[in-house]
Amino acid sequence: MQRTIWILSCCAALALGAGFAPNLYAQEESADAEVPVDNVAADEGEGGAQPQASNDAAAAWNVAAVDANRRPATVNWLKLVPVILMVLMWTATGDWVNRSSQIHGLGYGKWNPVIFFPFVVGMVVLVLVPNYIVGISVLSLAYFGPFIAYTITHNKSVEAHQKVFTVDWFRYTLAETLGKVGIKMNAERVADYEKGAPVDLEAIGGEDKINQANLITARQSPGYLLVKELVADMATRRAERMVLDYTQGGVSVKQLVDGVWQNGESRDRDSGDVMLAVMKQLANLDITERRKKQEGKFSAKYEGVSYLCPFVSQGVKTGERVLMELVGGAQAKLLTYDDLGMREKIKAQWSELMSLDEGILVIAAPPEGGLTTLTDVSILETDRLMRDFVSIEEVHTQEREFENVARHTYDAKQGETVAAMLPGLIRTYPNVYIVRDVPDTEAAKLLFREVEDNHLLITTVQSLEAPEALLRVLQKKVPRKEFGQLVTAVLCTRLIRKLCDKCKVAYEPGPDLLKKLGIPPGKVQELYRVPKPDEIDKPCTACSNIGYVGRTGLFELLVANDKVREVLIKQPKIDLLRKAARLAGMRTFQEEAILLVARGVTSIQEAQRVLQGK
Repeated sequence: MQRTIWILSCCAALALGAGFAPNLYAQEESADAEVPVDNVAADEGEGGAQPQASNDAAAAWNVAAVDANRRPATVNWLKLVPVILMVLMWTATGDWVNRSSQIHGLGYGKWNPVIFFPFVVGMVVLVLVPNYIVGISVLSLAYFGPFIAYTITHNKSVEAHQKVFTVDWFRYTLAETLGKVGIKMNAERVADYEKGAPVDLEAIGGEDKINQANLITARQSPGYLLVKELVADMATRRAERMVLDYTQGGVSVKQLVDGVWQNGESRDRDSGDVMLAVMKQLANLDITERRKKQEGKFSAKYEGVSYLCPFVSQGVKTGERVLMELVGGAQAKLLTYDDLGMREKIKAQWSELMSLDEGILVIAAPPEGGLTTLTDVSILETDRLMRDFVSIEEVHTQEREFENVARHTYDAKQGETVAAMLPGLIRTYPNVYIVRDVPDTEAAKLLFREVEDNHLLITTVQSLEAPEALLRVLQKKVPRKEFGQLVTAVLCTRLIRKLCDKCKVAYEPGPDLLKKLGIPPGKVQELYRVPKPDEIDKPCTACSNIGYVGRTGLFELLVANDKVREVLIKQPKIDLLRKAARLAGMRTFQEEAILLVARGVTSIQEAQRVLQGK
């Protein structure tokens, strides 16, 4: 950008200088302004007095008369317009050379002076030389010579579809220009790697030069289009993860869609091999290594959404297994409690709890069940302006950054601990501590002392239900009595799939089913389920015939009262905690799931799957 501004400034200065070139102006004189010197001399000579002095005086009078009658100089636009056009072309092409030479590694430090200085010399010649034809010829040579030289170098260094000023290039440019005014002209100008699914892949496994070389190499492989199709298929089906199992007979495919593994279309071994080679190339890994574990990542962009694609390859007994993720898209848009599907009552209660000045709040979820997302949204939804927030994170597992939350990290691999960094952090007087995983007893003791001193602690744990989350925290060897006295609430979530609105099938539930679900007779007229194979006229484009689209959250909110604290301190057993939680007013996952079934959001079968922890 700076170089472009510099070139534009130079152009403006050169164009201004060109305005003073004498050969670009025309001067007109009055025909009757000149008085013949000979006549004056002759008249005065008749008297025979001082003929030489008379001649000098007459000449001086004649020059003065001419100057007095000379008309102002005017611009010769026929000469100036070509110069202006050439300056504008030089500006545009010079900027293109600057960018192009950097993109293709052609040496912008060499080509920028080659383009710039000859044109400057040409402008100087145009200004100083009175002959316009000579000046404009030199300027044209100074412009076209270096530009043609760079164009030839450029076209030799790029792929066929990137060449400029060729027949195909002119045809493509014309078609693109006509297309802007509604005139369609068929002029496809794409490389082989640009065909197929509209996915842009990027190599990010190494340094910039290495990534560029890896990308060029990957584009030359037929597997490049297969990787594009793979990414597009995952994004279309909303797959979070994919497993490729390589055997001698082929490659089996499974995709994790909305938390449930679905079988994908198998591939032959040859296409699977070239596809894997491209992924490893983009990640700057060894494409010949098929036994040792390798981890890498590349990026992709599909339909305007950017994705990060981490993957792991590992040799197994049957061949090789590849696990690939697709990070981004819909899951990155969960920013509010409403996005998570939280009911209004729970949302109001949890918002009030998150605004407290003291206590311990525990956020829980099953493994890969939305723990990070629920924690992030809880932080996003709370007021971080009136209180000072600090987060303590292990440097190798850093979480998302938040505005007005000061991040402090420690390196466990180097022997650093939370307990060691807390004394210094305490002296900064924060109001809220975010420690997603309390690492040891000593750190817990220091944090609990801060809670006793009117501070709020937010922590996380993996658990299947809210009462169990309290026991999971105790298993970390935290002081039981202090934790039991200070814990304020637990919010636990599970994710449940939502029925596809486009293809879900309504049915009338019988009285026995409603009774079993605890739904009063006449309260619900119909429930919904996934369509059977014979009920599908054509493939559902919304859910790809899975029957479900997206997920929402189930929430258990346990607000600790005296009874819960007593059980936690004296008899921390799951059955007793569940009973105490129910007495404290906690609604269970089962009640929350039945409510979604009654509303037609999900099916009984999906509720059973989630409640059984599958």
